[in-house]
Amino acid sequence: MSIMTTTQPRTFDFERMLVAFECVQFTRDGEAALPDTISFLDAMNEVTLLFDHLGTGFGFVRADVESKSKILQDYYDAKPEENKLLDDMIQTEIKNDTIRKKPPPSAGRTLLRLMWATKFLYTLMHDLKEAYEPNSTKTLKSAVSHAYDVALAEHHGWLIRKGVGVAVNLLPNKDSFIAGLGVKMEKREEYLQRVELSFKPLVDKMYKYYENYSLLDLP
Repeated sequence: MSIMTTTQPRTFDFERMLVAFECVQFTRDGEAALPDTISFLDAMNEVTLLFDHLGTGFGFVRADVESKSKILQDYYDAKPEENKLLDDMIQTEIKNDTIRKKPPPSAGRTLLRLMWATKFLYTLMHDLKEAYEPNSTKTLKSAVSHAYDVALAEHHGWLIRKGVGVAVNLLPNKDSFIAGLGVKMEKREEYLQRVELSFKPLVDKMYKYYENYSLLDLP
């Protein structure tokens, strides 16, 4: 007689996401730097689950993060020693003049799309942190709208932007959202502060790296 086992679907865990981002490593660190490949992809794997809590209007962002993460994972799997650092991956494409060519999608272009998503989540959590400050008038809807405008809107067409607007209008209040993420109110301040400490340096370093190499406009 065989015993059937079932695999429970993964659900979002704020603590697990935080630990993943706190564990992102920089073998080559500095004001402008890219993280090590696997530690960054591990963190992005946790991020995808958070988009489920923003409604179906953000489903395309989750799908994009998943597909782009898979592309970078494939690059790594093909040459793990050569591609264990995102810096090496990008520098090889710059040297070979392939970073702006497609298909196949370059690692540089692919990584940039993941940077957009990371910047969106950092901005969202930063605004949520401010929304809980005394006398703040910020709401979850305003935080999501601002994060989308800052990180993603310019890269999307009218139809997608319209869909996001509809999704934002359906969002709950910030307390319900935080509770839906499994965060207890007594942990809220600590978690949002940890987001600030782990996400901001990552976003700043990666964007500065891309700025230094004029890669922020990769098609």
